[in-house]
Amino acid sequence: MDTGDIISFKYNGRDYSGIYINESNGFYTLKLSNGYNIIVDKSDVKIEAIKKPENSEPSKKIKYKKGDKKLVIMTTGGTIGSTVDYSTGAVRPVKDPEFIYNYIPYIDDFDIKYEVLDNMLSENVTAEKMMNFARRAYNYLKENIPVLIFHGTDTMQYTASALAFMFEKLSAPVIFVGSQRSPDRPSSDAFINIGAAANFSLMDLGEVSIAMHSYTSDIVGLSRAVRTRKMHTSRRDAFKPIDDDYIAFFDGKLKINENYKKRDDETILMDKLNDNVSIVYFYPGMKSDDFSSLVSGKDAVIIMGTGLGHVSDNIIEEIKRHKDTKFFMTSQCIFGNTNLNVYSTGRKLIDAGVISLGNMLPETAYVKAMYILGSHPDKLEEMMLLNLRGELSDRILLR
Repeated sequence: MDTGDIISFKYNGRDYSGIYINESNGFYTLKLSNGYNIIVDKSDVKIEAIKKPENSEPSKKIKYKKGDKKLVIMTTGGTIGSTVDYSTGAVRPVKDPEFIYNYIPYIDDFDIKYEVLDNMLSENVTAEKMMNFARRAYNYLKENIPVLIFHGTDTMQYTASALAFMFEKLSAPVIFVGSQRSPDRPSSDAFINIGAAANFSLMDLGEVSIAMHSYTSDIVGLSRAVRTRKMHTSRRDAFKPIDDDYIAFFDGKLKINENYKKRDDETILMDKLNDNVSIVYFYPGMKSDDFSSLVSGKDAVIIMGTGLGHVSDNIIEEIKRHKDTKFFMTSQCIFGNTNLNVYSTGRKLIDAGVISLGNMLPETAYVKAMYILGSHPDKLEEMMLLNLRGELSDRILLR
């Protein structure tokens, strides 16, 4: 078989069809007709039919006419920035902006500049990458041009929150867009998310946000980056605002909730992050040495404590030992506030110098500390307690 061949086969007694990608060490890699890739032992597969692909490019192509609303799309990698390679059955980065006009709905009004910043899986994002994304976006934002950033979903909330802090003022919106399902799948959310994000960019929005499906139906929600979390591994509506409302919705029409910061007259970027920060998830039975190895030498540590923000007595003793490190407490719970004044454990943590961060999301607290240490290093404790970008929600929802 050759790469790209369309095959029918039996596997575990069931009939399948898909695209043959390759063979390695006795295993086939196949793309099923539903869009998923599988790797299977070739001895368990019975090939029943092989057909050569008829076309190497999509058959549908339309002419497009650019609109007059300027928009910059930057891709950093991830599922959202890819399209299917019809010769291999795999996905490849989108490099031609014509693809956007041909396949994205609600895009006709825009004059799009497309720029490839990177092509990586989002788990490989670093502070250096985040700073580069912000600097490249600034080139357009200072001209009041909105920027969409395509990003892998697994760490999108980290990068989006980091940019939210680095951009101290915004004269145009920065909107992160991802997709849970690759563009070659019939149920892909990529195209609808991009089209919705483009229309969100027309708002008088002056903050960094995330545009993803808000329901399993094709309604896209816009949420504040610093209050948003990925809540499901694969559903299209994986991203949810936590203790916060959506800013807007788009389902072909724009519906705005008005709970957002308006555009500033200028864009100000503080483009330094200090990544000498760690985030530690406490668990019962955590050993002192394990905790110490995670926090030793760090400028700041975000602890994800249990419930209202608790850790065991042995960890409290370790915190006392690391006098040059500033410790902040968040909760492993999705909703609600930390409160160190309720139980004796909390009061011990206060005595050890731990600072409670209310209902700030742990991921947000992590990049907020990186931003403050990088751009305002003498104000860490003071600024961590300030509500800079809406990261501290005034309203607690009861669920």
